[in-house]
Amino acid sequence: IHHYPDLTKSRGQYLPLLELAVREDPTDDRNAHYLGREYFYHGRYALATHELKRHLGLPNARWAPERAKSMRLIAKCIPEESETWFLRACAEDPSNRDQWVDLAQHYYEKNNWPQCYAAATRALTITERNLVYINEATSWGSLPWDLAAISAYHLGLFKSALEFGTTALECSPQDERLQANMKWYNDALV
Repeated sequence: IHHYPDLTKSRGQYLPLLELAVREDPTDDRNAHYLGREYFYHGRYALATHELKRHLGLPNARWAPERAKSMRLIAKCIPEESETWFLRACAEDPSNRDQWVDLAQHYYEKNNWPQCYAAATRALTITERNLVYINEATSWGSLPWDLAAISAYHLGLFKSALEFGTTALECSPQDERLQANMKWYNDALV
């Protein structure tokens, strides 16, 4: 089942209601996570970081997918600590593709091709999509294949780059950047 928001309805009441819920029961780990996530969505990164770290410190916050999501959001709130938080998310819930894709994206942005390749190919070993609400569609589309292809290319693994790039393009056949990358991968094999 996929839930999509009704964009005709305001969600303006969510944040104050979550803040109230957390004030009423500060030990509720689920609401702590939701409040931190909502602060993140509103661009209130200091508050998000504080609440997400508080979530992780709650004794009843034990569900690995939600804990990993909190860690991934903290990584996005504190760029100078992002690698540490993405690695923690991978360790917390290694069976979910999302954290591996985020880690690969982090290394891609740093031009750290060996680590990007390792994280992207690790993500691709996860072939069963967990049926939890936290999963992100981008982790199951062209992105992990694209990150694997680009990093393979930079590592001189041209055959792998072509194979990963082909699958990325199959996932997003209209993507002009992916189409252009295929020329690079093919030319490298000649």
